[in-house]
Amino acid sequence: MKILIPAVKVGSFETEIHENFGRAEFFAIVDSENNRLSFISNTAKNQSSGAGVAAAQLCVDKEADVVMGYHFGPKAYQALKAAGIKVLDLDQQKLLKEAYNDYKSGELVEAQAGPGAHH
Repeated sequence: MKILIPAVKVGSFETEIHENFGRAEFFAIVDSENNRLSFISNTAKNQSSGAGVAAAQLCVDKEADVVMGYHFGPKAYQALKAAGIKVLDLDQQKLLKEAYNDYKSGELVEAQAGPGAHH
């Protein structure tokens, strides 16, 4: 499984999760089959509008199976779901390793259509 998580910087499993999906600086990519971690720049982060949908397309282009994060806008959520990507809500997780461990233990719940971005 390929899992994408919004991240504040390039780093390690100790890296903090970005609070806004579309405006994240980077996305961490976790390959759950070998626990390999890599990062990509979020090319959508500076768009004046539609950053969430563009970030969702980036996830599709990277062939994500799962995306997890906070505050998915309704259009980004719909774009991810339409592509068959599982969207998981994060709650109190602050670091990539916390989110990934909660994913592996089945503690994360599937997101519902969001009310919109929270700024």
